[in-house]
Amino acid sequence: MRKKVSLVLALTMFVTLLFSNPIETNAATPEAPAGWRNLLDYRIFSNTTDGWAGDSGFGLETENSKLPIDWTVTHNGLPSLLLNTKTPTSPSWFNALVAVAGWKAYNFTPYYANGFLEFNIKGNAGGESFLIGFKDRVFERAVGEEITTTVNINSYVNITTNWTHVKIPLKDLMQVSQGIDPSSIDTLSIKNNGFQPLKVWLNDIRVTSPDKEKEYAPIKVNQLGYPVDGEKQALVTGFEDVLTVDEGTPFSVINAANNSTAHSGTLVLTENYDAVDSGERIFTADFTNLTVPGKYYVAVQGLQNSPEFSIGNPNDIYGPFLVDVSRYFYYQRTGIDITSPYTQDYQRTDFTPDTAVPLMSNPSIKKDVSKGWYDAGDKGKYVNAGAKALSDLFWAYEVMPEKFTDNQFNIPESGNGIPDILDEARWELEWMLKMQDEASGGFYARVTFQDDDNLLDREIIDADTVSPRTDIKTTADTATAAGALAHAYLIYQNIDPTFAQQCLDAAVAAWGYLEAHPELIKTPNTGRWPYDVTDDSANRLWAAGSLYRSTGAAEYNDYFIANYADMGEFFEHPLDFASGWENTWNTGFFSYMKAANKNAGVVSWYTTKFQQWFNDKVSRYNESAWKSIVKDGNYYWGITMQYADTPMEMIIGTKLLGTFENNRAIINEITYSQLGWILGQNPVGISFVSGYGDNSVQYPFSIMYRTDGLPGVPKGYLVGGPNRYSNDVTVGNQISRFAAKNYHDNFQEWTTNEHTVYWNSGLVFVAAFATGNSNNSAISPTTAAFDKNTAIQADLPVSLTLNGNTFTGIKNGTATLAVGTDYTVSGTTVTIQKAYLAAQPVGTTTLTFNFSAGASATLAVSVVNTTSSGSGAIKVQQYNSTVTATSNTLNPRIKLTNIGTSTINMSDVKLRYYYTIDGEIAQNFFCDWSHVGSSNVTGTFVKLVTPLTGADHYLEIGFTSGAGSLAAGASIEIQIRVSKTDWTNYSQTGDYSFDPTDTTYADWSKTTGYIAGALQWGTEP
Repeated sequence: MRKKVSLVLALTMFVTLLFSNPIETNAATPEAPAGWRNLLDYRIFSNTTDGWAGDSGFGLETENSKLPIDWTVTHNGLPSLLLNTKTPTSPSWFNALVAVAGWKAYNFTPYYANGFLEFNIKGNAGGESFLIGFKDRVFERAVGEEITTTVNINSYVNITTNWTHVKIPLKDLMQVSQGIDPSSIDTLSIKNNGFQPLKVWLNDIRVTSPDKEKEYAPIKVNQLGYPVDGEKQALVTGFEDVLTVDEGTPFSVINAANNSTAHSGTLVLTENYDAVDSGERIFTADFTNLTVPGKYYVAVQGLQNSPEFSIGNPNDIYGPFLVDVSRYFYYQRTGIDITSPYTQDYQRTDFTPDTAVPLMSNPSIKKDVSKGWYDAGDKGKYVNAGAKALSDLFWAYEVMPEKFTDNQFNIPESGNGIPDILDEARWELEWMLKMQDEASGGFYARVTFQDDDNLLDREIIDADTVSPRTDIKTTADTATAAGALAHAYLIYQNIDPTFAQQCLDAAVAAWGYLEAHPELIKTPNTGRWPYDVTDDSANRLWAAGSLYRSTGAAEYNDYFIANYADMGEFFEHPLDFASGWENTWNTGFFSYMKAANKNAGVVSWYTTKFQQWFNDKVSRYNESAWKSIVKDGNYYWGITMQYADTPMEMIIGTKLLGTFENNRAIINEITYSQLGWILGQNPVGISFVSGYGDNSVQYPFSIMYRTDGLPGVPKGYLVGGPNRYSNDVTVGNQISRFAAKNYHDNFQEWTTNEHTVYWNSGLVFVAAFATGNSNNSAISPTTAAFDKNTAIQADLPVSLTLNGNTFTGIKNGTATLAVGTDYTVSGTTVTIQKAYLAAQPVGTTTLTFNFSAGASATLAVSVVNTTSSGSGAIKVQQYNSTVTATSNTLNPRIKLTNIGTSTINMSDVKLRYYYTIDGEIAQNFFCDWSHVGSSNVTGTFVKLVTPLTGADHYLEIGFTSGAGSLAAGASIEIQIRVSKTDWTNYSQTGDYSFDPTDTTYADWSKTTGYIAGALQWGTEP
């Protein structure tokens, strides 16, 4: 993985000068300066270059396998790129590729319509000719990964011995009719046109356009959802010359199920001109008062509707999310096949068993370094990156143990009685232990291929290629390993004492290496030096704090006391955030604060410094129109990590200092708002977590997934997000002139779209926190059915689990139910009266149970009426694709046919699949495919009040208005899956709607069909 660019004071000063604070004006007054959203020139070659050049018979002059830069031939103060067939013999071909973005894929779509490739050129003799164009790279494209289109240079310029300016339309160079993709260009291509030798110089190569910066969808929301009792806001943003709203413009929150208006309000201007992050006006749409659970979207007249989102119980919203962002680590495992039953869609054989990997410094020595996680989109394994990830997971478990259980993540170790999060962490720990040199106690930094794409030369990297250094064990990796392993001792000592002691022994040995090497030993430099640090003092402090906590030994305490004050700069930095893999300062203090005998001076100093740091983050949040902890456009590599890690460290620190309860309200606000930013409430409107949101990341940089022939990546991958330092306006390689818009969703964009284990680990922590207070009250059931048919009406009993709270009442929307009339209370049982339910319309009635503290709970009652026959006639056919007696997934395949004579509105149709849940666990519904579109198929789980033979639950399948209608005689198919959030098994044998025999569609009366609430097909159990 290419690593984060360090912050540089000069860049910070540049940001301050370039983006001065906006002047306050009247809210309706345009404020952006002239030309503020004009596309900036994109520089392909100015004075540095990358690429490749080769030939057959032309004798093409190259330097390091690319065109050389000629500093002796300059124009306008810039050097030239030399294209010289220096020693021709039997000319056949040449091809010079000039990387447009360091081999990344660049999106030229905003430039394409009216843009040009511009450069200066002169020839050695004049009259030279060649072909010039662009090459794209699109992975998993049916017609091939690369397409190049070119034009003859002589169609645009007569090359002379004097400098001439050339301007070629991009539409000529990128011939989309030939299949080239302007959104995924990686190189400028220069090829021979015939067989004549040539020598030309090209200077100041750039792409220009008179057009404007790209617009993004204007309504930004948390595309996952909002807790029912929390703050709920959308942002409406856009460039002032195109955004058609202003202060007071009405907005609506629309129920996605029926397109009815659930809430109305007016926009409030938050920022008239956001000069740094977006260049846009920013309005807030507040709908905090909407507390009815459901699926919604925000609508403003004249604007594109927002993506859909949920309102509901925090655990219902973030529980499945927690599972998927945790399962990320299983998908990143090495040393194991990723296969069924632990995944259905992304199975693969192991790429790297790593049981005998040579040392780079001495290939005759081979080590077993199996297991562990691929760090990121490459296939490398890195010690300090893994240590950071382990630390986050351990703190999540320590702070919130109730959030993590066995059988939670559907991994191979599930069911062994140990929380899955600890099983997953152990997979990395066992690899890390193998990276230690037994003789010295030091740790090797990494295991990588020298060529990831072709899986060549996998080695334990312990030597430089740019110096004689060899047998390198770095101090930063050794220190972070010691910190993580000493922590692991405490986590596993009551689970596996032998393994725990092994971890502690390794940490103690690592400390011995650090004592023997007080100097900084940097990571090996092989032309790339990932995860290098320039100061390992924070890493050593973590090791000391963690070992002191685990052992109580004075030497670790002495070191901590002697060095802790050196960390002051991190608490005071005006732009930075939480700890990272390179500077583990807060991590070290967290460990020390859990030690048995803390030094009072350390505690006092840390209390003050942490509060200073905490207050700064609160101020940033309060001052940001985006409710963001990023200040002054400081979007660096992997910035989404800090959107998770900053609230994570605010939570851990206040918990350790005993100030959490006093700060609970602001911590909740900041945690949910930063999650909201990650999940779509950001300047590009993209959810940076795969599989979560209508507009979520599709193509994270991944060597593993971009060539597997499968769509995208599994759910739960967090990508790095905007990165303005690797896409820099000062050098002309920007994606956008606005800091938070420097993002591109592409398999070949590693500076903004890669993922890593230590980004997802912080997300696991905040996702667990976001599932809500464990002291919340609960109700059972949370779904139920009621039939208005007077012959079978029945009261609906609901059990309360109060958890120390008091039941205070029930609401249906904004209407309060009357105790004694609409419901009765006896102890911890509330009974909803059938007379009240009979008065509700056919459809879903959502009742909100309120309590004296904690979150409210919701009961979704599916109201039907089988009294009338309804209108229309349907037939249901089915087979089950998984017919084993037990399975962690229900896989009915259903075909619905209109056997009547008139068209049926699909939104009126419901289907019910009856089964036994075999363990009361929250469930997930997936529609993998349907003729009407997967997003138009809904699934609701309903618990039967009285269990029946073969059924205590049913899945009600419905359709949104987007599903349209079903003509007479027409059919649709629905391919669905149902699983529990912890992936435990269902016992299908005997389930009412389960068909164990058919392998193709057959009439199936045990899956029932309804039109407008009336039974039209099948027999209910």
